[in-house]
Amino acid sequence: MIRSKTTRLGRRGALALAALGLAAPTPGRTAEGLPTPYTVTRDFDGETKGDGAYDLSGMACRPTDADGSRLCVVVNDENRGAQFARLAGTTLTPGATAYDLGTAPSPAIRGTPPAQSRCSGGPGRFDQLDGEAVAYAEPFFYVTGSHGCTRGKRRYKLSSMILTRLRPNADGTAAAETVSTYRLFDALMASAPVRDSVLRDLEFDWNALPPEGTPQPNGLNVEGLAVVGGRLYAGLRAPSLAGKAFLVSVPVEALFADGNAALSAEIGTIPLEAGPDAGVRDLTILPDGRMLVLTGSSRNGLPVPFRLSLVDLPSGALTPVATLAPVRGENQKGKVIDGKAEAVVPLGSGRVLVLFDSLRNGAPHAYAVPIPERGAPTPP
Repeated sequence: MIRSKTTRLGRRGALALAALGLAAPTPGRTAEGLPTPYTVTRDFDGETKGDGAYDLSGMACRPTDADGSRLCVVVNDENRGAQFARLAGTTLTPGATAYDLGTAPSPAIRGTPPAQSRCSGGPGRFDQLDGEAVAYAEPFFYVTGSHGCTRGKRRYKLSSMILTRLRPNADGTAAAETVSTYRLFDALMASAPVRDSVLRDLEFDWNALPPEGTPQPNGLNVEGLAVVGGRLYAGLRAPSLAGKAFLVSVPVEALFADGNAALSAEIGTIPLEAGPDAGVRDLTILPDGRMLVLTGSSRNGLPVPFRLSLVDLPSGALTPVATLAPVRGENQKGKVIDGKAEAVVPLGSGRVLVLFDSLRNGAPHAYAVPIPERGAPTPP
């Protein structure tokens, strides 16, 4: 383990970093060395105007532009859409709104809305996207809602059942094309291993606990997204079943076909041996086309570390890469906590950028991780 004076910043140091939208690193376990904080030049958009952003939950970036920067799309799960950003060196600069779903469903959304829900809190308003993941595959960004019941009030919100594809304009300041669809829900319902968990509560109502021994609802929610080889992969945080997490894959073009017909496509379901109570927290595609998965707890409060692994497609076999050292900072209530790793972006040369839910502006940190070369033997 590498030790450094920076691992003993204490509360005063953590508060100082948190005020800048950063966080104090703690010692690494598998990742090599300490994570490096990145600078965020101003606040991302919060739930309402003037709020800080403490719920960043997804980010993806396209390859480097001529000026050396990368255009990215970032999603905050409390907002109605997504936001552009620029990544240059060790600086992340928030930009304009990429798109906004509004306060009512557009008739232009393709496919058909879900006909029913088993969320015990009943229907909720069309407001938050509950955005959980972003992917990039040239020339499009893809942003998805959770496709699950809300965690706190266990409500069904149609606004979280939407997958959006957007093509940025030439200078990356606005969306030149935006298309949304309900058909990812169809794909989830067509997946036999997970369909019974669709639109079920994510966890108990902690104010009205059932009898002791009652299993958790283990309702489905999407937290990872990747597009490669013409297929979209939705990574599920839950359900976690017998130590397995799941990817659901579907041809991209079938999701965005014209009209309101239901999805007509071959659906694939790939189990991942992620371990007990572990689920997908993000997916990303490396420059060589391989998939990297970030796993963590399938429900809040479970003692499951955040891990990075390579995913073999289509088998789902995992090659462990790194266990991420925690990053600490202040949450919105001023309490110093471990952030929840929820977005991973490849930086090249064995480095990744990770954003943390519950910390201001995602507290972006870069990790050096030992990603094996393609074709290298699996470590013992």
